Amino acid sequence: MAKALNNKGGTAVKKPAKKPFRYFIASKASVLTRKLMSPAMRAKGFAQAEVVQRWAHIVGPELAVSTVPMRLIFPRGEKMGAKLIIRCASAFAPLVAHKSDRIIEMVNSFFGYGAVAKLELKQGPLPRAGRKPQLQKKALSSTDKEKLKTIVGASDESPLREALNSLGEMVLSNKNK
Repeated sequence: MAKALNNKGGTAVKKPAKKPFRYFIASKASVLTRKLMSPAMRAKGFAQAEVVQRWAHIVGPELAVSTVPMRLIFPRGEKMGAKLIIRCASAFAPLVAHKSDRIIEMVNSFFGYGAVAKLELKQGPLPRAGRKPQLQKKALSSTDKEKLKTIVGASDESPLREALNSLGEMVLSNKNK
């Protein structure tokens, strides 16, 4: 800390140390994308982009796999009684139509008030989700085979023992990935 003399009594006054200037401040990616996504979501009628982002949390994983929220249309000048437009895969349309009251209830509980009054289904293809490649079994080394044999055992061949052995081979062959 730098010291400077006070004019009145000659006492030393400490100045605070100067903070280094930082060009870039680290921030969460979710905060940055929210700023970019909010205008696009508002154009589609979603006042809160979190409805789209948290769709699986709102309706549950079973319905989230086969549905995507497309648009939320409020009556002019109103904040309640909106129409939620959902795209769903054609095969799941009867199931989604059957559960429409429950979906409206779940979305309204997310908002905290009766924002949605009506649900409209649009049938069509959904955006493809990235699929993870299946793991392949690799040949085990002799030490890994012995380790697996001591864990599972080598007595009678039952379906359970074969399943455990197969699982052990998969785990040990892909442990270095």
